[in-house]
Amino acid sequence: MKPPHPEKRRHKRIRAQGILKLKYKVIGGGSHRIVYDLQNGYVLKIALRKRGFKSNKAEYNLYINCPPELQKHFCPVVELGDGWIIMQKMVIGVPGSSEYEKKISNLGNLLLSYGIEPLDFKRKNLALTQDGEITVIDYGNFKFNFEKSE
Repeated sequence: MKPPHPEKRRHKRIRAQGILKLKYKVIGGGSHRIVYDLQNGYVLKIALRKRGFKSNKAEYNLYINCPPELQKHFCPVVELGDGWIIMQKMVIGVPGSSEYEKKISNLGNLLLSYGIEPLDFKRKNLALTQDGEITVIDYGNFKFNFEKSE
């Protein structure tokens, strides 16, 4: 199935913003979710479509159920609700240096070694922690086999 044209996605987000009427600034989103800055160090991701609900649950389940040595590479999840998820806000971008290209590649291989298929694993979905560690900030499309809980 062909993905929606970017202009149609933008109109859907604008329509959703009008319906939600949240006072927070929109800082991102795609065709499935819209992301608000809660201005307190956290973001709110709201599902716009069925796939957005699945992405929120996938992020929650992956973060909660993955081994501690992997959990440090995922943006922390604070809370999950019906159609929304709250996560820590991460703003430091990953530099384009060869050093970080290697680190990104190593992280991708680490995820694969744990049985995680990192779909949508790209630079725009990564950030750095204050300590300079690469963290995945959007992992709602990752495939994994961990036991799910809610």
